[in-house]
Amino acid sequence: MRVYLWIEFLGIFIILPTLLYLQTPKVILPILWAIALACWIILYKDKTFDRDLLWNVKTLKNSLKPMLIQFIIITLLLSVIVTFFAPELLFSLLTQNPLLWFLILIFYPILSVYPQELIYRTFFFHRYQTLTENRTLFITLNALLFGFIHIIFHNWIAVALTIGGGILFAMMYQRSRSMAVVFVAHSLYGAMLFTLGLGKFFQNGTLEILTQTLKF
Repeated sequence: MRVYLWIEFLGIFIILPTLLYLQTPKVILPILWAIALACWIILYKDKTFDRDLLWNVKTLKNSLKPMLIQFIIITLLLSVIVTFFAPELLFSLLTQNPLLWFLILIFYPILSVYPQELIYRTFFFHRYQTLTENRTLFITLNALLFGFIHIIFHNWIAVALTIGGGILFAMMYQRSRSMAVVFVAHSLYGAMLFTLGLGKFFQNGTLEILTQTLKF
């Protein structure tokens, strides 16, 4: 079983992202949702899995305050960085296409955040928790792999940002065991990146599909 888990692990989190990087599909959300559905089925059929973890809103209330404080600090830091190093990006989507910006804030959590967190937190933490007893290593590996899937965007900024986000989300999930907590956090940070103008580094994601669908 352990050998099978390693093969499965490598297939989902190393081989598949590499193939997507090489193929560079213009629309990746259907692929993301197909993987998420497969992960959901595996979890649902696993008798050792607590199905409450598929959402688990119980710990959200106690997690909100530290989450928001952390979010504000990181948002201010990123705002300063963008202002000094790429001022042309700052609020570019918001000012140039406010309707698209608004639609992304509405649909991004549903279309993109939920399947990502299902795969990389709920599924990953349950399915592969026996591969190592070192929790620090486990969280680091999770964050690196979360960044690795973003090689599909063909730029190092997307990878760097999502490794940082991966560390935050993995630590949150480790503490809370709540998909609701990481869903809210991931949605906030995603909205912040699009608002600051950094969404351009994630062009094959929600931004692309909404742009193509609505023909902006």
